[in-house]
Amino acid sequence: MNIFYKRISDMGHYPTRRGSEMQKKIWEWTGYNALESSVITREEPGPGQVEIRILSIGICGTDLHIMSGHADFSTPPLPLGHELAGFVERVGTGVTQWQLGDRVCIDPLIGCGTCQECLAGNKHRCIRSGEIGLQFPGGWQEFLVVPSTNLYKLPDSISFAEATQAETLHCCLGGIDKLAIRLGQHAVVIGDGPTGLYYVQLLKAAGVSKVTLIGMRESRLELGLKLGADVTVNLRASEAALSEETQDIVIDAAGNEASIKLGIELLKRGGQLLLFGLPGKPILVDIQTVVLKELTLLGSTNAPQVWPRVIEMMASGSVQVDPVITQYYKFEDLDKAIEFARNEPDEAIKIIVNNK
Repeated sequence: MNIFYKRISDMGHYPTRRGSEMQKKIWEWTGYNALESSVITREEPGPGQVEIRILSIGICGTDLHIMSGHADFSTPPLPLGHELAGFVERVGTGVTQWQLGDRVCIDPLIGCGTCQECLAGNKHRCIRSGEIGLQFPGGWQEFLVVPSTNLYKLPDSISFAEATQAETLHCCLGGIDKLAIRLGQHAVVIGDGPTGLYYVQLLKAAGVSKVTLIGMRESRLELGLKLGADVTVNLRASEAALSEETQDIVIDAAGNEASIKLGIELLKRGGQLLLFGLPGKPILVDIQTVVLKELTLLGSTNAPQVWPRVIEMMASGSVQVDPVITQYYKFEDLDKAIEFARNEPDEAIKIIVNNK
């Protein structure tokens, strides 16, 4: 089914004023594969809040899943968008750590701030937490008000487009931190999407001796080799290069029953399986094999503690995100970006929407 788009023709330029009110353009998810563009009044940043002018947006597979009704954690109407970067436009009262014009990326996760997990620095485990662009209004708009504590300053060496990927990278680095990695180990990454390509780089940076990337798209596997993979396997061509019980670590970045089954088969006895991809539905897992091989299964989502390290790694070049970015669109063409991502999944690794 084609995406239905309702566009407003007289959107004009920004910022604009209607009477005494400043306005902003916004793209809103309104229902099954439906987007609507409109102009609304900009919110005033309240105490402890900051208004960000959104300059770059990463289009995530999660956005597509939400729009097509495959996620039960988001409800329309809602502006999506959680991979975001921009600069500080206005600050609310009590905000002293941010100045107008500061270049920032945004941590979309918001916890309650008072529960045991939040106080321990684990707001991603807060049962009352939500995310900008998932439960709260996201960055598919020109300006976004966020808590001042959800910002991280960017060095000039990181572009706004690259900075959008700090959100994805922080999730991946959190997964790496959960693994017991030792020098000389062999690891497999299943899934050749952006997260799989980032995991390849993070595993090599962590000291893994041999990293194999498994996927189904040759162009992405070739990119994986350039980013540090030692071996690639195209499942569409052959599984002959895969041998059971040869890997110390498997990272499932695909999130389906077949990929998890493959991961369990590839692991040595005592190996570790990091579950990162989301299947979207309950799946069957061979627990008997997990028990008999004494495997460790680890789930991983967010990791708020690692944001500063991610920015340092990006700035130093130890992790590259620019090669993963394949297309750029203007903000007024965000609908076209979504359409391309949906219709050309083999071509679109990471799409960036710029509002400059």
